Amino acid sequence: MKFRLLTEFDSTNLLAFEIKNKQWFESHINPREPGFYSNFGIQKHIKDLLNEYSIQRSLPMLIINEEEEIVGRVNLTKIDSDKKNAYLGYRVGEKFTRCGAAKFAVGQIIYHAIQMNIKTLIALVSTENKASLKVLGYHCFKEIKIHKDYAEVNDVSIDCIEYQYKIS
Repeated sequence: MKFRLLTEFDSTNLLAFEIKNKQWFESHINPREPGFYSNFGIQKHIKDLLNEYSIQRSLPMLIINEEEEIVGRVNLTKIDSDKKNAYLGYRVGEKFTRCGAAKFAVGQIIYHAIQMNIKTLIALVSTENKASLKVLGYHCFKEIKIHKDYAEVNDVSIDCIEYQYKIS
């Protein structure tokens, strides 16, 4: 697997990846706006992420396999250089679950966070998302607190656990 920065040239492949996995993702997280799933929507999404990247407020990365196919995404967002923290988010396509992609990506993003002088990574995960709970545990993220009714997925309110990873 490879890990690289998202670029404007990824719009066609990223749109295909997001459309292919839409139902899968929305079974676990809030749905995206319908306009996201269009050439204009994905191009705007990428442009917004890269604008945030240019001012060091995000790090949008792709997970790519040997066939140059998008396996997943991992992002640092809300990077706060004063507090030296950032939020971690990731998603792996349904066909690529259970192959170590999330574990690989989180390990890579921790390395990048260290290079960026980030001292705390924050991740929010549904109490029902066993795979993500396992990945965060593998990387020694610590449970901080439970957020009751944090999000709504398929008209059902879900609780999320806030995890943190401290970089010494």
